[in-house]
Amino acid sequence: MQAMKNILLMAVVLIAFAAISNHASHVLAQPAQIAGGYGEASKTDPEVLSVASFAIKQERRKLGRHLSLISIERAEVQVVAGLNYRLCLKVKIKGKTREATAVVYKNLKQKYSLSSWDAGGCKVSQ
Repeated sequence: MQAMKNILLMAVVLIAFAAISNHASHVLAQPAQIAGGYGEASKTDPEVLSVASFAIKQERRKLGRHLSLISIERAEVQVVAGLNYRLCLKVKIKGKTREATAVVYKNLKQKYSLSSWDAGGCKVSQ
């Protein structure tokens, strides 16, 4: 009976070690990020696309006129109590193409809010 317990305990330890090793290799493969700072995010990530769509809809409501997304030029994410997404967007407003920086906050309940919209071009990441 004791031998069976030892084998079971060893199996659990090996499974736990394998799971931890797998997670550690995934974390180590990600680029280093400054604590509290913005890190690069993929422009094609479905979450980034949703954030960009949300920002466009919110700014369109605020302006009361047509505003459309041409492309996402750059995307960054910051971990806070939730997530901040800072997007450099190429948009069309009043028939003219412009760049804008949108910051969207995603709270812990997964709800978005547009923190800022700057139609004066894209902010450079520090």
